[in-house]
Amino acid sequence: MGESHVFVTRGSLTNFACDAWLLPTDRTYSIASHWRSAVRGLEDAVQKSKDPGFAGGAVLAQPVHAWPANEPLPVLTAVPYSGISSVNELIPPLREFVCVAADSARRRRNEARGEPSRPIPLLAMPLFGTGGGGAGLVKGDVIRLLLEETRRAAAEAGVDVVLVLANEKDFALAQELRKRDPEWWSPLDREHQGQAARLAGHARDGKLVPFMGAGVSMSAGAPSWTDLLSALATAAHLSDSERESLEHRGHLDQASILRSIYEERAGRGALTFNQAIAELVELKRYGLAPALLASLGSREAITLNYDELFEIASGDAGVPRSVIPDGAGEHDDWLLKLHGSVTDPESIVLTRDDYLGFSTSRNALSALVKATLMTQHLLFVGFGLTDDHFHEILHDVKQALPKESRTGEGPATALMLSTDPLDERMWSDQLNLVPMSTESRKEFIPSSGRTLEIFLDLLVALSTDSHSYLLAEGYEGALTEPEKSLREALLDIGKRLTDGEAQSSGGTRLREMLAELGAPTPRS
Repeated sequence: MGESHVFVTRGSLTNFACDAWLLPTDRTYSIASHWRSAVRGLEDAVQKSKDPGFAGGAVLAQPVHAWPANEPLPVLTAVPYSGISSVNELIPPLREFVCVAADSARRRRNEARGEPSRPIPLLAMPLFGTGGGGAGLVKGDVIRLLLEETRRAAAEAGVDVVLVLANEKDFALAQELRKRDPEWWSPLDREHQGQAARLAGHARDGKLVPFMGAGVSMSAGAPSWTDLLSALATAAHLSDSERESLEHRGHLDQASILRSIYEERAGRGALTFNQAIAELVELKRYGLAPALLASLGSREAITLNYDELFEIASGDAGVPRSVIPDGAGEHDDWLLKLHGSVTDPESIVLTRDDYLGFSTSRNALSALVKATLMTQHLLFVGFGLTDDHFHEILHDVKQALPKESRTGEGPATALMLSTDPLDERMWSDQLNLVPMSTESRKEFIPSSGRTLEIFLDLLVALSTDSHSYLLAEGYEGALTEPEKSLREALLDIGKRLTDGEAQSSGGTRLREMLAELGAPTPRS
């Protein structure tokens, strides 16, 4: 299948950062209301993109015309106009979408300024054909076909594709289908697959806690620490010599100097230092990394990032989170934001003085580690081993844990883009390092970042143990023969329960179990 990969994540396509995405329609250009309301300017753009070939059925996929270069490109893709009599009718428009979207994505990349964040284009698509297309009653067959055909088409076009699913049953089945075929994970070597399996064991036990650094948000176009400071320096209009002198200092000192420059301009209508930071990092579309980490289903998460990408992705994945300290108690699942948030620019921690003064957040981390994370496994993602933030946080975690828990596997794993033997020597007694590549040169970073995305995709697949589709209607076509037999047996048990049996304590628990497997809502 070449070097392409098909990802699966929960989320909302309208909030997803990608090169191009599949917009379902038909030859009359009918667009569902939720697409029109969620994507600004879409309706007018579609009207201006009408083409006789598409309206006549000769063309099955076409990009929307004159779409903003900094926005994911909608590609109109036609479902059969008279409805679907066989799921195979979805193959031609699906393959044409991948081909057209890949060509459009490459052209837009060539026209854009700067280097793309991924080495190859990323296309995104919903569960095509199950809405207005009429294949909702055979979702299982559609999911299986979409995975198989998208995989072939992506390999031919040399792109990656992500299937973005809102429904938990659809997501669970898609993951189960992929786990049946080890070739899905051929881009990862045996060591990476083994590490993903180890971490998935923690996740299934409810003990894996993502700890996210700046690299997680960079998949959506957010700046690195270096790029953020550079952008702040540009906005401060430093001279060339000042820029050169600034770049020779550490990140914390650079930020302190820039803050003083911004403070000198205060009161002249200019943004404050923290407001400028918030403006640079405030993004509304999340990339693969936040989406996959949100799909992991962890009850707790921690981040040093200021943006709201993980919060948005978590809400779209059906697991909204309380944000600590601001939103404690609103939801059962939580996210601790140690370094502040764009929602409150004055809470942002970046300068040396900020670091010396954020004892409240450090105390919050220590308290949470002692109360909650003692038996958990931290998964550091998006950090570099030279990152001062990483060193400080790991020190706090290590100090909070009792000495007897620091042996064996260790309390944490760090997913790194690269490493070397000296890193292993320095960190071996504190955490498990999982490098995506042995190459540390700058030109290999995009490739290593993509390998990390595929690693997270496998981790999420192996962590997903829901079978909520098993007894639900519409998924039978994707079940194995043993699963079909089991399905019939379990549904039969549910039907044969008398009212008295159903209302007993054992019957109540049985109905709950059947409901977890997708059976209709139990009788009250």
